[in-house]
Amino acid sequence: MTLDFLRVSERQLEGKKVGEVEIFPDFKVVRSDDLMVDGKAFTALWDEEKGMWSTDEYDVQRLVDKELEAYQPMAQNVAKVHRKYMGNWSTNSWSAFRNYIAHVSSNRHQLDENLTFANTEVKKKDYVSKRLPYSLQEGDISAYDELMSVLFAPEERQKLEWAIGAIMAGDSKTIQKYFILYGDKGTGKSTWLLILQALVEGYYVTFDAKALTGNNNGFAASMFAGNPLVAIQHDGDLSKIEDNTLLNSIVSQRKVQGKLRYGSCLHAFHGYQ
Repeated sequence: MTLDFLRVSERQLEGKKVGEVEIFPDFKVVRSDDLMVDGKAFTALWDEEKGMWSTDEYDVQRLVDKELEAYQPMAQNVAKVHRKYMGNWSTNSWSAFRNYIAHVSSNRHQLDENLTFANTEVKKKDYVSKRLPYSLQEGDISAYDELMSVLFAPEERQKLEWAIGAIMAGDSKTIQKYFILYGDKGTGKSTWLLILQALVEGYYVTFDAKALTGNNNGFAASMFAGNPLVAIQHDGDLSKIEDNTLLNSIVSQRKVQGKLRYGSCLHAFHGYQ
């Protein structure tokens, strides 16, 4: 693998004996397909070996140093090689990378707009950075069927399973709805939400409905900045709504404060007790 924003270069070290060369990372000024930058900050890196995008900035160090290690000097009669690994702070290679991303244009793509299962085949242009820990396939649901038949009436169960199906199928991108579960304690509300959390592990966030509908809600929607597929609250209170503008904007998938719309897929299935 060769990262398209990286050129491994070599040079003769000044003041050293003839035959001593330095191998160092030289970052290209290009429109990269392997590196995502947004607002002068690292966003993601394509990891060819894993076949996925990584949002861990330290993977840049790992992959760049791997290329430095694999590079063989082109100079003749090389007696000693000095490699400026990014993992060594004293080389200043990490600082050089940080300075580099602060001076290139933003090229961010939205990651993980769909659920990716353990057996889903993905390509680079799918912009996938995570997978669910299970495969999408037929299986035995007898235990689940027994539980749901006890907790919910058939028509209510159908609504909840329609909601899950919308997420699984990706139809939630065009659906402007959220779900409110209400009732006495012990009636299965949190049980269903826990099932939903297990099904979309890594793709959901938690939120505070009261903060979203209050007057001082400037930062209340910060958890939606990454466009999560699902947002959940187990215990909420909407008995007093002071301002529902932000909540409506999130559910309707409109842009908020000029930024990317929160929750590019179905914004939230909200659960309240």
